[in-house]
Amino acid sequence: MDAVARSESGVVDRFPVAGEEGYSAFWRRDKSPIEVIELAKLLGSLRKIGSFVGSNLGTIVWAGMDHKNGIALDPTPVVGVYPVPADRTDIMVGITVRKAFETREWSERLKRIGAEKATPLPPYRYKLKLFLDMCEQVYLDCLSNCTVLGIYTEKARLWEYTNKAQGFLTPPTFTHLLHLWWRIAADRGGEKYTEPFRDITAGNVRGVGNLAKLYGEPMALLNSMVGRLIHECPEIPRVTERCEYRLNLYLSVWSEVFNYVKFWPGDRSDPFLIQDPELREVELEDEEKKSLQETIYSFARQIESTFRRKVNYSEEVRGNVKNIDDVVQIEKNDLVMDAPNRVDKALLQKLKLIIKAASQRRTVYNRGLTSGKIDRRRLYRAPTSGTAFHAKKNEFELLNDIVIVVDASGSMADPEKWEQTETIVQTLFSAIKSFNPNSKMFAYNEVNNKCRLTEIFVRGGFFSVLPHGKTASGEAIIATALNMKVRNKKPFLIHITDGASNWGCGVGDAIAFCRRRRINLLTLGIGCSPAGRQSLKKEYDNLVQFIDKIDELPDVLRSLIRCVNWQ
Repeated sequence: MDAVARSESGVVDRFPVAGEEGYSAFWRRDKSPIEVIELAKLLGSLRKIGSFVGSNLGTIVWAGMDHKNGIALDPTPVVGVYPVPADRTDIMVGITVRKAFETREWSERLKRIGAEKATPLPPYRYKLKLFLDMCEQVYLDCLSNCTVLGIYTEKARLWEYTNKAQGFLTPPTFTHLLHLWWRIAADRGGEKYTEPFRDITAGNVRGVGNLAKLYGEPMALLNSMVGRLIHECPEIPRVTERCEYRLNLYLSVWSEVFNYVKFWPGDRSDPFLIQDPELREVELEDEEKKSLQETIYSFARQIESTFRRKVNYSEEVRGNVKNIDDVVQIEKNDLVMDAPNRVDKALLQKLKLIIKAASQRRTVYNRGLTSGKIDRRRLYRAPTSGTAFHAKKNEFELLNDIVIVVDASGSMADPEKWEQTETIVQTLFSAIKSFNPNSKMFAYNEVNNKCRLTEIFVRGGFFSVLPHGKTASGEAIIATALNMKVRNKKPFLIHITDGASNWGCGVGDAIAFCRRRRINLLTLGIGCSPAGRQSLKKEYDNLVQFIDKIDELPDVLRSLIRCVNWQ
């Protein structure tokens, strides 16, 4: 790679960094050259990626950190260079994805039952363990290939195979066969397993001959399982049934494969079939891993302290409502998606005029100019520098802080309705932001029986969440109000929804809480059904207005402003 990248004019466009060719370079920007902080930031990213695989995975930690019922990751691929290069991050992401699928699919349970059910003789238990481990790795990699995460497991697979290949014994060995099968069966193309096995070592192995003669028949037996692992097993709805299906499949092939590999060595760690001086290397590797885990353990408390804990508002909400038993769990969330820019420029200008009328005018003078109106305070500069002029400018500032909270429940999932909502929200917020830079915008939805409150305007950019679940408007309004600072002017909380609350404590307590906190609560109903309009009118009285078309927003906003006291 060249040291710099130049355009046709010879100007340096960018400075390529070694190791930054990975896919994660496009999304992982929060990095640090300090070891503890970088490991913590990377672990936070891996936890987010794991959440896309499944929600019941436990806590993802580095090996050596305390955890219960979670996933412990070996940090070997990423230690030593900080910030961690993107290609190394890709490998770690791939390993995390496989571990997450392993937890979701109950792989450890399957392997434990398989070892009990097969009951091999003691010398062959290690081979059965290698077999079940690799069968599950093939299945898990095939699952990841159905998503974009497959590009990361592919990188992890190639890295693990390359490292393992350095310690392969002279063929035939069982672990060599299994690793070759892993590369074939888990290929992202999904067709290699249907082809006859060919020697991929670019020639014969010295003293052994062509590997196709050694591995051809057992490889065909292993490949006979792949089609069912890819197409049939994932279609089974229950995880217990999927485990039973895979276990029966593995054991049905194991007896035939075992006839070929019975007298082959497993690998360097095989306790019965191989004893050589190189076993000392395995022990040294284990000692290095143990030393690394001890290092991570010494950093554990520092790593955990760098994470931003999820803010849970549930207890505070319960302390401000009457029907405590109906309150649902509500927490702050930071998983967002990029949102397209849907600001309507014509509508933006109309909204600015309305908000400007409610803003306070502030006169600003720019003095010491060489032209403009004469500044009588600077006349003494006329014969010297000539900067005896000034310009007067009127600026409008909205002293009332405004926060918008958007209903992103399942009723908003219709693409047309959500697009209209995003247009209204982004345009309204852009108008408010131009007069009050402290304004914020949140969205709430339900995920895994929890209400999640997410900030969707961060660092000058709009973001979005996936509309999903039930509507806990009461909890969302109270949690948003708890984030607001009440200054001299009453703040505004603009709630945008398409229907009444159908989950949680309801909005009656939320309205009362806003009144106690001196917060003006306004509600906009978007695309509401007749029954929804009636329910919202009953809940919010005169603090709700309805919008069917975007063009109605200026008049509706003006009507809402009249209903409250801006002071």
